[in-house]
Amino acid sequence: MNQMKRFTKFFFNLTSVSSMLLIATLDVSQFAVMGQVSPKINGKPGTEPGGPRLAPPTPGKPGTEPGGPRFVQPTDEVLFSGDKLRVTRTAGSCVKGKIDLTALVPENKSARTVSEYPVFFFYLPQTDAPQAEFVLQDENGKQIYQTTLKINNSSGVTGVSIPANGNMSPLQVGKNYRWFVALICDAQDRSADISETGILRRVELSADIRSKLEKADVREKTFIYAQNGIWQDALSTLAAARLANPKDAKLTADWASLLDSVKLGEIATEPIVQIAPEPSAPMEPQPSAPEPSAPMEPQPSAPQPSPPMEPRP
Repeated sequence: MNQMKRFTKFFFNLTSVSSMLLIATLDVSQFAVMGQVSPKINGKPGTEPGGPRLAPPTPGKPGTEPGGPRFVQPTDEVLFSGDKLRVTRTAGSCVKGKIDLTALVPENKSARTVSEYPVFFFYLPQTDAPQAEFVLQDENGKQIYQTTLKINNSSGVTGVSIPANGNMSPLQVGKNYRWFVALICDAQDRSADISETGILRRVELSADIRSKLEKADVREKTFIYAQNGIWQDALSTLAAARLANPKDAKLTADWASLLDSVKLGEIATEPIVQIAPEPSAPMEPQPSAPEPSAPMEPQPSAPQPSPPMEPRP
């Protein structure tokens, strides 16, 4: 029995010594890794089990989410009642290709902006239509802006800017606006138009969000707008950045992520094209001339050499 106890004690001591020797042979850097929570790459937190997570912000700046910005839909809708519309392609449509005319808006067709004069984006498909028309209405259905675009075989994501001049008042905070874009397939038969629509509401920034935006760069602004449900400004900020830096891989990835978050991922690889609108003209139905002398014609007559807009500013 004593001999068995001596053997057990000897074996235990031998095991302890072996363990100590093994620890001693570990490289110092290897031992240090055992105490780390997660590695850092270029000063940013590394990936963790379960997928990417929101990175903690750099001191003084908001963080950005790995994989790109994702739009967070506000819980309260701004849609006018009954507005659940999507474009439909009819027989004899002037649209070519797989993707139809598409308003770049969230799934419920509703978006928010903080801009007085926002930019409205849509995907212009391959089409035989020579022109497209853009119309903006207030919540009472009154037309407040209209313009036409010469397509010239252009295809891609494009935007219409509301001009900040004396003829157009800024959008009002808390008001809803409806906008339409239409491909004029047949100028003689406007019922053949292919159209899309969206709803926009101007909101006010909170002091907290405003403070974050003041400290943010262009990419971070896109994240802030998207995470706070301000779709229109997230989209326009990122579109402007991509136009200025078309080869920036991070901006390209952000664009794909943002569009994918509202199920518009198939448009992400389409180019952004700039189409100058034609001078604002009355819509086709307006100059209907059942009357022998339309009262609108004498008004736009331009014998005056200087437009009334220029002296006002």
